[in-house]
Amino acid sequence: MDHAASDAIVAAYEVLRRWLGVPDEKWLPTRAKELLPHLKAVTGARPRVPTKAELDRIRYTPITAGFAPIAELSRQIANRRGLAADIDTSGETKGVLLDVAELWELYVLSVLRKAAAPLTVTHGTRDKSATKKLLHSEVSGQGLGTLIPDAILLSGSIIRGVVDAKYKSLHPSASSPNGPQRDDLYQMAAYLGRFQAPVGIETWGLLAYPFDPSKSDTPHAEQNSPWSLDNRKKIGFATLPHNPADAVAKLRALISQSAKPVALSATS
Repeated sequence: MDHAASDAIVAAYEVLRRWLGVPDEKWLPTRAKELLPHLKAVTGARPRVPTKAELDRIRYTPITAGFAPIAELSRQIANRRGLAADIDTSGETKGVLLDVAELWELYVLSVLRKAAAPLTVTHGTRDKSATKKLLHSEVSGQGLGTLIPDAILLSGSIIRGVVDAKYKSLHPSASSPNGPQRDDLYQMAAYLGRFQAPVGIETWGLLAYPFDPSKSDTPHAEQNSPWSLDNRKKIGFATLPHNPADAVAKLRALISQSAKPVALSATS
């Protein structure tokens, strides 16, 4: 076990352990838990990450040949190049990167369009007409600070709501003891300051988060929604189920709670 493959595996383990931060290392397979102490006894806790050339020089036996692709993948993880799959005999890898935050945004837009009917839902990040500037110069007329909400609810040409989808937890954490992150609150406040209904009509903003099935309680921010920004603007928080029909029903109920025009925001 005193070779570069062991060094790579242990080095990758240390990187993953710090990244994941899961108590009792529940992410680690049983067989790996059995082997790692033996490997670390040889390599030490912080071995040097081997080069690809060093891994290529290892002579594996038929029994240990299965460690070759694991060693190469471990080398990449230890070098913080991310996870990859389908390592071929040349050592090259192929992988697929999914932007889950954007997928969540598209999901929120999909269920929102069904829930908000007959209102029209405009995709703020795709429809350039939905983009506005926060500030305008009184000297040159130039705009400053682009605002691109995920969705805008319209009745004809009248804005009824702004929606922004956030792929993050709404439950309190060490960095966000109240639940919502401060930057998200400022972002929504800016949206509602720029995208608003005519005078005399209340404006709503909604921040949409994924429902966490591992949490039994409703987040404080959602439980006490809506929250007033001023006399004409309110912000709501909602955790949406991953079942589209349930998400549509929840959004429809939120929209119908107010007889006044509603502004929704789904935060990404």
